[in-house]
Amino acid sequence: MRHTVVTSFLCILLTSQAVLSTEETKEKEKLPKCVHVDPYENLEEWLALKTPVERKCNHTSVRDELDENEIKKSEWGIKSFAFDALSSEKLGPLRNVGKQAHKLCEEEKYDASFSTSVVVIHHNEALSTILRMINGLMEFTPKSLLKEIVLYEDASEEEHVLTKHLEKFAKLKGLEDRLIIHRSEYRQGLIRAKVHASRLATGEVIVFMDSHCEVSERWLEPLLQPIKEDPKSIALPVVDLINPVSFDYSSSMVAKSGFDWGLTFKWIYLPWEYFETPENNVKPFNSPAMPGGLLAMKREYFIELGEYDMGMEIWGSENIELSLKAWLCGGRVVVAPCSRVGHVFRMRRPYTSKPGMDTALYNAKNFFAAKPRGLKIVFGDISESIKVRDRLKCKDMKWFIENVYPELEPKVHDEL
Repeated sequence: MRHTVVTSFLCILLTSQAVLSTEETKEKEKLPKCVHVDPYENLEEWLALKTPVERKCNHTSVRDELDENEIKKSEWGIKSFAFDALSSEKLGPLRNVGKQAHKLCEEEKYDASFSTSVVVIHHNEALSTILRMINGLMEFTPKSLLKEIVLYEDASEEEHVLTKHLEKFAKLKGLEDRLIIHRSEYRQGLIRAKVHASRLATGEVIVFMDSHCEVSERWLEPLLQPIKEDPKSIALPVVDLINPVSFDYSSSMVAKSGFDWGLTFKWIYLPWEYFETPENNVKPFNSPAMPGGLLAMKREYFIELGEYDMGMEIWGSENIELSLKAWLCGGRVVVAPCSRVGHVFRMRRPYTSKPGMDTALYNAKNFFAAKPRGLKIVFGDISESIKVRDRLKCKDMKWFIENVYPELEPKVHDEL
């Protein structure tokens, strides 16, 4: 998800900013700047903050109006997280982004009632973004559905360790029994950390969610319904945009996911004509692939598929691997257009890979025609993956191209 989205970052910024009307922007700029409360230093006071709308202030960072400490905080955030942590902290502990899905979604009835564990991996994450996400999950998810949130810290660097802050937050909010807080002292990488964290979850359904997201109203119910109808479903929300500078939230276009022969993720936008049929605005539709940061599936099904490949390093291509395992081994991947979750699309990937290793290339090692450097990689033991393939009697790529993703078939050799 990350490397494709980041390369088109300017487009995202333009899309995000375009949603705000000129009048709204001007009105926002007229407001006094929000007072800054640092959640690292005064968590209780920060948690008591109301939204900027209620406080009638502007939370975005206008550099000419910032004092010396605020400038340092803003620059620290951009360096550490690739987004403006000052804007995020001024935004406060909770906001209601409202109903982002199509208006017809309000008429949809859902009766899936799985207990759900939200699994969040964080490494060098900003405290404000992860706390706002947790508060939003608690506020906008039915208690009968949300069993727990697993917060797995993957060996953050010393200045970014959040475990003690999260434990204090859980105590202040009375959430000790609903937040599973765990820290790995050794860097697992996102892929292995997701597997370890999923094994701490006890819900019937697990939702993997990046650590800088915000949910909208009625986000979970549309994800659970396709899983009830077919337990071998991986359900995806529509990923909305949170601007990394202003933290403005804007709806994105409904799209499915794909990839090329280099295992590079891409969005596939549906033609406008598709949405002229009213039911197409609400019914789930098949997607050849998925972004890595947001998905829901039965926990037992995740185990049945062999989880993520523990031999993969840090991040990159794990979303393609899971998509292929689902489709080839009797399952499906669907987008639920009535589910909307916002995601901060950062300016860059702020953490590093293993020294001297391109982990995305390492994890995509089979596609030598597209990435000949992969020929030099020792890809390790894949015996467990072969066992999963044999046990589930998985189909081959020819079937996938013919039945799921015909657009993937190269028209000419040069497309490889």
